Amino acid sequence: MIDQTLLSQSFDGDLPKRSQLSLDNETRSITAGEAIELVMSTPISEDAIQAAYDAEVAKFDASEEYNASHILVETEEEAIALVAELEGGADFAATAREKSTGPSGPNGGSLGWFGTGAMVPAFEAAVIALEVGEVSAPVQTQFGWHVIILNETRTKSAPAIEELRQNLELQLRRDAVEARVSELKADAEVNLEGREGIDPAIIKDLSLVQ
Repeated sequence: MIDQTLLSQSFDGDLPKRSQLSLDNETRSITAGEAIELVMSTPISEDAIQAAYDAEVAKFDASEEYNASHILVETEEEAIALVAELEGGADFAATAREKSTGPSGPNGGSLGWFGTGAMVPAFEAAVIALEVGEVSAPVQTQFGWHVIILNETRTKSAPAIEELRQNLELQLRRDAVEARVSELKADAEVNLEGREGIDPAIIKDLSLVQ
């Protein structure tokens, strides 16, 4: 910094055009950034946040979610035998730990909560058709044969406003910046003549300046 200061003070004469344009570009960019920061720092009312949240929730898909467990085996015969065991009173989780070849076996076959689209179609269709506590007939997928039990269902609820507050505030601030730019453009006389075919990045190419 000291070296640059001494060298700049020693410079005698006018800056070359390329340097002046570079300074102009930086000045414009920094000043515009300060104007954006001024808009972004304007406090956002709670009413605006609530309105943005209500709009977001209106788009929310309150879909059904399922909690299921399964036992995965290689053959249909094994799956049929499992269904018979379970209908005879065998504990599902204990049977899964003993006989399931899937990665969820050691956890009693539990798959946790999932929504539509998370499982392969045949498996998903079987789960949706079940009543809570009901065990499915054998279901074949590319992974093998499944015996499924539906543990619970629930309707996916919209996230609370506090979960979305940070994103909502950020979006409102961005919207405010866009609105300010549109307002300034509407009040200004902007000449865009000759811009067709010109890449805006050319403004950074100082090698074009003679």
